[in-house]
Amino acid sequence: MDFDHYVAARYGRLIEHAVLLGCAEGEAGTVVDRVLLEQRKQIRRADDPDPIVRTAIERAVSGSPPPTRRRGGPLLAFGAVAAVVAVGIAVTYRPAPQPVPSLFAMEGSQAQQLLEDDGYAVQFLPTASCEPEGLVLGSDPPAGRFLGRGDTVTVRTAAPTGGYCPVQALARADGWAFVQFALGGPAPMFADTVQLIVDDGDPVTLTHDEATAHDRWGTLSDLVAKAARQTSPTLSGMPSLHVEATLPTTTTCGLPRPAAMGVRFALRVQVDDRDTTDEQGCVLTFDLYRSERVIDTVVVYTAGS
Repeated sequence: MDFDHYVAARYGRLIEHAVLLGCAEGEAGTVVDRVLLEQRKQIRRADDPDPIVRTAIERAVSGSPPPTRRRGGPLLAFGAVAAVVAVGIAVTYRPAPQPVPSLFAMEGSQAQQLLEDDGYAVQFLPTASCEPEGLVLGSDPPAGRFLGRGDTVTVRTAAPTGGYCPVQALARADGWAFVQFALGGPAPMFADTVQLIVDDGDPVTLTHDEATAHDRWGTLSDLVAKAARQTSPTLSGMPSLHVEATLPTTTTCGLPRPAAMGVRFALRVQVDDRDTTDEQGCVLTFDLYRSERVIDTVVVYTAGS
């Protein structure tokens, strides 16, 4: 079952269940949030996750101290519990927690706008880095972690190191600039004409003005946006960006390097959404062929995306 749909539909009932089990009304939301996070995979696999989630809530609550009960007969006790449920739901109910979005390739101001639009509070933690100044490095909680509206997301942004950065930092800055362009940002430097080759398809020639127009990069933009916005099985919850000035391999993801490129070096940029311990399979790759950092050819390997 879709996790988000399940949470949206059942959150209130699950809190009610926790209260009926004896969970303190002020703690029910926290208990349910924790159980939902722990049972996320099982919920997705089950046609009817209710028994799984309710059992997990029962286990979680069983270790909590029982609530103070007033003396009275069974009917009075039942009425008191019902009243607690009614009050508890009113007090503790809040919108279902939502996953923190991926902030991949965003500047701090873009991340703040997105997070605040989603109902989160935002604080920044500038972090010394050789990445482009202001680039989002990650967040706490990371992308994909569930968090309630009004809670705080700490966004780490790149700040100058005040010291040495390797020469590769300039190449990474150019790689990030192209990714940000694909996502709607400013255009990098393009030649008077630009060749675009997707997988082993025929080259498409763009004029300089066409190359700077986002709508002419539909396939690439769509692929980058898809990879950027979905959460990844990494520590940050975001894809990793690999950038290398290199002679591209003769084949990439089973596709040949275009013969016209000969032995030209290129800036290879890869948006890697794999687990950090998994190097199997292909990732979205684009080779930027340049002269004096001016792009004249872009070769895209979609990795079957």
